[in-house]
Amino acid sequence: MQVLIGTHFDFMGWRRIAYAISGFFVLAGLVSLVLKGGPNFGVDFKGGVVIQAKFSRPITTGEVRSVLQNAGIAQILVQRGETDDEVVISTPEVQMVGGKDISDLIKEVLTKADNPWRVDEGGINTDKVSASVGRDLVSSAIKSIMFAMVLILGYMWFRFELRFGVGALIALVHDVVITLGIFSILNEEVNLPTIAAFLTIVGYSLNDTIVVFDRIRENMKVHRGKSFDETINDSINETLSRTVITGLTTLFTLITIFALARVGALHTLSLALLIGIVVGTYSSIFVASPILHGWHLRLQRGK
Repeated sequence: MQVLIGTHFDFMGWRRIAYAISGFFVLAGLVSLVLKGGPNFGVDFKGGVVIQAKFSRPITTGEVRSVLQNAGIAQILVQRGETDDEVVISTPEVQMVGGKDISDLIKEVLTKADNPWRVDEGGINTDKVSASVGRDLVSSAIKSIMFAMVLILGYMWFRFELRFGVGALIALVHDVVITLGIFSILNEEVNLPTIAAFLTIVGYSLNDTIVVFDRIRENMKVHRGKSFDETINDSINETLSRTVITGLTTLFTLITIFALARVGALHTLSLALLIGIVVGTYSSIFVASPILHGWHLRLQRGK
């Protein structure tokens, strides 16, 4: 199956508009991150307790929050779970309340006989992460992304040229920064699945960029008489069908997962991938290729 065959879009003619769009989203995300003091790290990174409780009937987050606060448990976040009879309770840190571990106290309050609901001990799952482990995970996540970026630059430099590698690397940074910024604007949690999504976005975007760059390199040899603008435009148009079909089939799957996963790790994973796939497809055309174009123009002026 093929779509958008024989197109002649002037992508390089739109590069300044594309730079403005990218600049807006990057700036908006960075402003949000600065105003909020950084990403909204989840328990995986900042430490704390997450309790998933399943009740005998549909329940509201307000009911659960009220009972817990009446028991003296403050600084809690109560969210709806995957179904109407589930909630997810999280606290910012592992702490003691009234001489009891907060997770034990929450379970004790939730399973009291005089509650307006019933929840069994087996219906409660608890995850704990200490603050020190969280800090180690943040450091490891940052190192993983940076290491991946360095390897990608080296690979692109080896397979193509330095200018191709720089264009691809800037596009990847663009994708991660915009995805992280949108997460900050939406106040979505950044957890380990989110980091996995970022690395997946890097791989997906790089694959798209390599396909375009490979065609540009081929056309530079075949069509030596054409301007570099024409060569890049022809290359993107020739690979456009593949880019659109790959992107749409991936998006259809992610939209389905996102629609079903309202909270939790699968929710943040699918949301990050949804944003990243769209931005990554865009950047391979409107960020990586224009940067390559700009580098070429500077080389021409230097000559």
